[in-house]
Amino acid sequence: LVTGYQFLVWRKTWIYMDGTAFIIERNTLNRKKNTYSIAHISNINMEQNLFELLVHTCRLKLDMENASDADSTDISILLSLQKAEELKSQLLSGSQGGEHTSFAMDGKQAESSYASFPEILSHCICSLPGYYLVFLGCLTGVLLLLLSAGEVGSLSDLLYEEGEGSFFMKMFAAAIFIFTYGYQIIKRLMAFYHFTAYRQGNDIIIHYGFFRKQDYTIPVGRIHALRIVQPPIARLMGRAEARIVCIGIGDSEEELTQLSLCRKKEDLFQCLAGILPEFPASSLNHMRRPPKHAGKLYACSCLCWIGICCLLPYAVTISLGFMETQWDTFLLYAYLWLGGFLVLYSLLRYSCIGFYGESAHVLFSGGSLTKTAMVIPYSHIQHLCVRQNPLSRYYGLYRGNVYILASVVNREVGFSYITEGEKDLLVLKMKK
Repeated sequence: LVTGYQFLVWRKTWIYMDGTAFIIERNTLNRKKNTYSIAHISNINMEQNLFELLVHTCRLKLDMENASDADSTDISILLSLQKAEELKSQLLSGSQGGEHTSFAMDGKQAESSYASFPEILSHCICSLPGYYLVFLGCLTGVLLLLLSAGEVGSLSDLLYEEGEGSFFMKMFAAAIFIFTYGYQIIKRLMAFYHFTAYRQGNDIIIHYGFFRKQDYTIPVGRIHALRIVQPPIARLMGRAEARIVCIGIGDSEEELTQLSLCRKKEDLFQCLAGILPEFPASSLNHMRRPPKHAGKLYACSCLCWIGICCLLPYAVTISLGFMETQWDTFLLYAYLWLGGFLVLYSLLRYSCIGFYGESAHVLFSGGSLTKTAMVIPYSHIQHLCVRQNPLSRYYGLYRGNVYILASVVNREVGFSYITEGEKDLLVLKMKK
């Protein structure tokens, strides 16, 4: 019955184009007809897993430029590879109002758009998230606290304290830990396999994937922002990666938003100038430092958090008598370590603040361990929200968020401490 119903649905479903509309019609017992405007297609993704690659089929995924359902694919059709390519070409021609043309790149451009295996491996290592380093720092801090408190005499005692069986169990746990992190790197290697990104007319073409091949075609006009990301290891090595903010991309874990892998900042700016010159990423070199008095605001915020997370619990432990037990040294070092972490976190956040406004785009930067900069056209800002507390009002500084047309994850872009003049510039540019 299930097979017969699926065959009936397939037999009674028609997919066709009518002028500037893309229509999916199903004439089963309950008839259904969906009509989509080709002009509002945000991106086209041709996706193949290993089985589909063997049987020469392809899943064509289309996302419409609509923020209300931006976190799910609007249209997903399973077709033969040949029909999927033909339909993709027709949709691109309809969205551009004519024949879909492409231009041939020379050998140098084609070579620069393709990422080799060493470049992918370097990207996977440099783009490790900040929580990897935080976890390693916390583990090292706990070991130092145990050693300083006298609970463990040395690292060898920690490994051999309960005999040979305990030692092998701990080594087994360490092996699982190393395998887990190694698996994450291998998984990322397979995800970025044969990564290629280049410009074709008014479209951005992105290919990647081994077990699941992704082939994106994104009209440049549908890209709403450009994100420049520097994970901790990449910051230490002077590298950065570029990601795009577009409706429908990044809905699932398999869908990556990469436009460029981690590379030297100068090479990245040169690459983006050729692929996406509409978003001037090189303007990051002209971003101004944190405004005057912003450091005082961060210092006050840091002191408040130290009082809440360190001084207040310390006073409670003293009143309850815990500081007179064998755990007194451990608790003291724990509070000191937490206070130092809050100070370091505030300094990292302060060092990432940046702002730059020009004729057509605004640039924000922020973060802590991972530094993120956003290049947003003023025309794509739909909503601006600024906030002031009593102290920032005294110094005439603002912080807040801008909202763009994107999925829920990328729709809200926060910024920290801009001046009165910069806030007025944002409002003025939005109105034009």
